[in-house]
Amino acid sequence: MQITMNMPTMSLMANGNPHQECIDACMKCTQICQECITLCLQEADLLRSRANCIKTLQDCAEICSTAACFMSRGSGSIREICDTCATICERCATECSIFKDAHCQSCADTCSMCADMCRDMANM
Repeated sequence: MQITMNMPTMSLMANGNPHQECIDACMKCTQICQECITLCLQEADLLRSRANCIKTLQDCAEICSTAACFMSRGSGSIREICDTCATICERCATECSIFKDAHCQSCADTCSMCADMCRDMANM
């Protein structure tokens, strides 16, 4: 006699996660920030004006990834981490909006959207 266990697949688990929309926003923000870092490193004004922006992008990418992990596992600290994530995303959006490059403007928009979603999550 063979015993078969029905384990839920990742997609089924993800679809049932009440935080999924915010997780997706955080993961998108992580990706956009990483891409923006790569593109900023290629800009001519890198050393003069982008050093702080790149550091902020790194912070944002890391906190967004961390927030997504906390929400994915249903941590008891979701509110706190999402509040922190929103603050850092807002800072990153402000920093990126200084630069007129399309990649920086896109990143600023993505960070702002993520900040809004995380702020909502923190206030639940």
